[in-house]
Amino acid sequence: MDYNKVLDKVSTPCYVFDINNLKNRISYLKSKFNKEFNLVYAVKANSFIAKELDEDVERFEICSPGEFEICNNLGIDHSKMVISGVYKDYESINKMVSNYDDIGKYTIESVNQYELLKELATKYNRKLHILIRLTSGNQFGVTEEELKDIIKNNDNDHFVIDGIEYFSGTQKRIKKIEREIEYLEEFVNSIESELNFKINEIEYGPGLPIYYFQDEEFDEDSFLDEVNSLLSRFKDKEISIESGRSIASSCGYYLTKVSDMKSNKNGNHVMLDGGINHLVYYGQTMAMRIPHFDLLQANKEDEKETYTLYGSLCTINDIIVKSLEVNKLHLGDIFVFKNVGAYSVTEGISLFLSRNLPNVVLYKSDGEIIVVRNNKNTYEINYPNYE
Repeated sequence: MDYNKVLDKVSTPCYVFDINNLKNRISYLKSKFNKEFNLVYAVKANSFIAKELDEDVERFEICSPGEFEICNNLGIDHSKMVISGVYKDYESINKMVSNYDDIGKYTIESVNQYELLKELATKYNRKLHILIRLTSGNQFGVTEEELKDIIKNNDNDHFVIDGIEYFSGTQKRIKKIEREIEYLEEFVNSIESELNFKINEIEYGPGLPIYYFQDEEFDEDSFLDEVNSLLSRFKDKEISIESGRSIASSCGYYLTKVSDMKSNKNGNHVMLDGGINHLVYYGQTMAMRIPHFDLLQANKEDEKETYTLYGSLCTINDIIVKSLEVNKLHLGDIFVFKNVGAYSVTEGISLFLSRNLPNVVLYKSDGEIIVVRNNKNTYEINYPNYE
């Protein structure tokens, strides 16, 4: 990527999402899984790249009315949408069911959601295709008993139960994935034998890990080969692999500039024009560990110095990296933090201190740069309107 070309167009701080990198990542993941498996993108990871993925993934997992509006306005085909989420309010779901008869699937995460969707399917004479989310013990999904009761009691011709959705978390090790798939296999067999009901599809979120820091080693090829082998146990099921972090992380870059420098008895302190309001790695442990980064310097010196990097927020928590040894820094030098394509753009505490939201840039495969969000102020959101 030509960072200077980006900086000619926008100022720091900014996000850059490399679309060629994104496409290569999708190709790699698909090469590791059986060709008949579906790849499902979780929009919550990064909505700015959703349209760029439209031709590359089979479905989009949508977890809020806002995400639906984004995907709908981007022209993503309704048949590729999975309307998910732990909270489905009547107004939003009523609007979707009444206005659109071609939405791909809805998930059920509670008995109340089941009743709501069944009511609306009947009311609007819609045939809704359903995935029932099985809980892993947290607040998501229904219990085994509730899931079986929903299947047993479903007598609505408008309500087609296609299969099960299961997701327990992210950054999982292979042993946990193996246990989960064994559990799902056993549970699906019990449904089919006890209820004489065929489970046609399993949408599974393996929580594929991404390693963000320089001291980590990960044999992703072998890991994905094992995941694929485990999922291949379901011989007669449609398998959909849901992922957000693993798809999006590697395409993202966050550019932030050295805006001030000072030294005292505790060392060299560098202030950046960004910070933890924009930059989020899984676990947010980056102050103690070194993420992958590039350093852009107009005047590069061979002399090394050790610095602690801070963000622009007035809080002692806004520490980016401690004890980082790099070439001697100058005002205006730019750090490029890598692997921020998932969650940073949406998960940071972006309203804190009423700092502006960063520019968001798509870097296309032909070098074209598209600014998809200009720098935006947030003080208007934090401003109390007495009128």
